[in-house]
Amino acid sequence: MHYQLRMVLCLGFLWLATGFLQAETRHIHLIKVFDNENHDYVIREGCRSIGFGIDQEVQLLAVNLGILNVIEYEISGPRFNLKKLDGVLDYEMAYQERDIVIFVYVGHGFRDPGSSSPYPNLYFSSYQESVNFAEIQERIQDKNPSLLINIVVACNVTVTDQSVPPPYQFVNGPPEVASLPKAGRSVRAYQQLFADEPSVCKVVNLFSAEREYYTFLSNDGGIFFNEILYTFQEVLGGEAYRNWGEVCTTIADRTVMRSERLGMKQKPLCEYALRLSPVAVAAPRSRSLFEPSPCELEARDLRQNQRAQLHDLRRLHRDNMRDARRTGDDRNARRLLAQEQRVEYENRKLRHEKEYQRHLQLCQ
Repeated sequence: MHYQLRMVLCLGFLWLATGFLQAETRHIHLIKVFDNENHDYVIREGCRSIGFGIDQEVQLLAVNLGILNVIEYEISGPRFNLKKLDGVLDYEMAYQERDIVIFVYVGHGFRDPGSSSPYPNLYFSSYQESVNFAEIQERIQDKNPSLLINIVVACNVTVTDQSVPPPYQFVNGPPEVASLPKAGRSVRAYQQLFADEPSVCKVVNLFSAEREYYTFLSNDGGIFFNEILYTFQEVLGGEAYRNWGEVCTTIADRTVMRSERLGMKQKPLCEYALRLSPVAVAAPRSRSLFEPSPCELEARDLRQNQRAQLHDLRRLHRDNMRDARRTGDDRNARRLLAQEQRVEYENRKLRHEKEYQRHLQLCQ
């Protein structure tokens, strides 16, 4: 009798967990902003290592939450510039609200003299083409994600001489060996940390450097980023972390301790906050990270209309996926539907891009 009762309870918990995965309709948006063609070898290799680690974590996140669609935006190489980033934030991220957004930047960072922002300016090849991270974060938050994770690996020290690129520190020694728990990932831990809480946007900021601190970068991604991976392995393997606040504190404390053992001084900025949504933000008609011409402003209006079309298409796709789950379609059928939706979405974007480029030719 007791055995049968235990079996019924186990099946009940399994049914609840399966129901959670099947009910997941969010997408993951991964924005990778990497200065991977920098003349400095350590920065290039750091970008490669961090990119590999992030890709692995995002795939594990998708599998454990039952998310079928991961959308990547690559702002790197010849596209490592503000205009490309602006295009991604203004148009390409035309998605359904409540999705998960992960923003990762690896490159130079600096502070303006007298700046009150806790965040660094992100450096895109020149001081004139730089932007404070606070502007980027506000743009993403306006899209009303359920969770926004920002990972910024950059220095955060004041620069007065703009005749040379911002400074950074690198680590020559081999990476410190750290032991990771052997347990696999816990679906329950993912459900707790990445849950969609109505009317709330959870913001996790993981910055490698506090105000007036350097970032020590290495070929393997550096101390700070590896501490992110180690901590994620623990918490998502089932260790007793109650919330994102504890995760942030652990990453910051371990980075400081490992830096001190190596005779370095690195203090990260790790914070967790809740933002109520929707939020009315007073903003000009066209918000941009660069200064557009009047003709380009018209092109931005065209982009906004195209974005609205993509937004409606994404909402239709999500409704269709919900209908597929409601009618009992199996996972293979849902995967096929998701692939068809991606093709339709990309074809629509291609038509938009051609229309947009024709308009830009009129601006030349």
